[in-house]
Order: sequence, then structure tokens, then C-alpha cells
Amino acid sequence: MKTVAKKILIAVLILVALIFKLTEQKIYVAAEINHALEFVATVDADKKTSLVIHFIHSVQKTPVIEELEFDGEDFILLRTRYKSHGVGLPFMESDGVFREEGGWFVMDEMNRRIKNLSLRTGVGTQLTLELGGETFELYKKYPAGTKIVINSAPAWKILGGKLG
Repeated sequence: MKTVAKKILIAVLILVALIFKLTEQKIYVAAEINHALEFVATVDADKKTSLVIHFIHSVQKTPVIEELEFDGEDFILLRTRYKSHGVGLPFMESDGVFREEGGWFVMDEMNRRIKNLSLRTGVGTQLTLELGGETFELYKKYPAGTKIVINSAPAWKILGGKLG
């Protein structure tokens, strides 16, 4: 009888661990291909998870780096670094704290909350992400115009394809 009880206890513990694992929040990066998501990366959605977006500005043709952090619910745009002023780049006092550093313009303390990130690869924009200690050169893998989705969801939704 003791052996049966041990086996039941082990089975229950395994089931609880599996349920816990499937309900964990994950950050995922996916490319939308023919109205379906092709996953690029999935990482644990720990608070303070860093996401860095690199691209070449489509008008100025200069590099831009956007640094974000996941707070458990939303992505927070912390700062933007760029090489030249222009359309679509932060410049107003209300955008954050501006400074110049090592040849870059930096808008710091932006603290913009972003629920869902949706980007697109573009001609010459070299869209690249840093997430979970890895670098993803999306412009090399996906054609210009490909929608890139960055979001969070429980693991069971990602595994079951129940997103969007």
C-alpha cells in the first residue's frame, strides 16, 4: 500500500509541476507568415527581462537602438539611442531626459508602457532583436514587410497555438 501511495504522490507532484510550467508567462517573438505565427523565440517572462531593438532608420539611414524591459505585464520603453535627429525620433522634453553620449543622442527615462509590440522588417532597416541572451537578425530571415509580433502569454497558449 505504501508503494501505491508513493506512486500517487509522485504522479500528483509531476502533474502540479506540469500545470505550473504551462501557466508560466513567456515572452515570445513570432513572424506572421500567411496569417499564421512562426515562432522565432520564447523566453521566460521574468520581471526586468530586457529586450533591445536595433534598426536602421528608414529616413535618416542611421542606427537606432531602443531598450525595453518587461515588467510582468507590459514592455516599458526605457531609452532610445540614435545617431541623427529626424522624423519619428524622440526629441521633446516630455519624451524623457535627453543627453549626448559617445556620438549618440540618448533619450533616457522615457518609461512608455507598450502592451503589444508589432514591428515590420523593411528594406535596408536591418531589424535585429536581443532577447534572452540571444541576437535575432530578423532582416536576414524574413522578407521586407514581414510583421514581427513581440508579446507575452502563458506557455499553454503558445504551445496550443491559441494566440491572437
